[in-house]
Amino acid sequence: MMTFEQLYRTYFEDVHRFAFWLSGNRSEADDLASETFVRAWSRRNRLHTETLKAYLLVITRNAFLDLRRRAGQREELSEEWPDAAPDPHRHAAARIDLDRVRYELDRLPETERAALVLRTEESLPYAEIARVLGISPGAARVKVHRARRRLLDLHLTNPGGG
Repeated sequence: MMTFEQLYRTYFEDVHRFAFWLSGNRSEADDLASETFVRAWSRRNRLHTETLKAYLLVITRNAFLDLRRRAGQREELSEEWPDAAPDPHRHAAARIDLDRVRYELDRLPETERAALVLRTEESLPYAEIARVLGISPGAARVKVHRARRRLLDLHLTNPGGG
């Protein structure tokens, strides 16, 4: 059995990154990650090591959906996105691109957005995405495809971003 510290150290980055992609807010991602580990540890007798990452991401998504239901609204993307580029023009262009991607992601249905993030950012196979979202692997493939298609369509109809 894993200790809490081992669980946290092993999976924190994955959980936090997924929480950030869902929420778009670093502070909210911190809270979601904390909530995930508290919930997981309180149910540690149900943890299965072969699906632990997927299980934690299910908890993260459920915590995010609970938070949204309680808040009833979406927060704007935080202005504190770090960029290592010293050139302010590159920084501004990157910021505009990021804001546009976040905006377009936020326009996707939640399950499509979550499926796309799990596939592209977490590199999960479709079977794991299906487990996280509670759908079939075929449906997971469809959700990822639809999300990519919608983002491509948005880009083609508005290539300049403004």
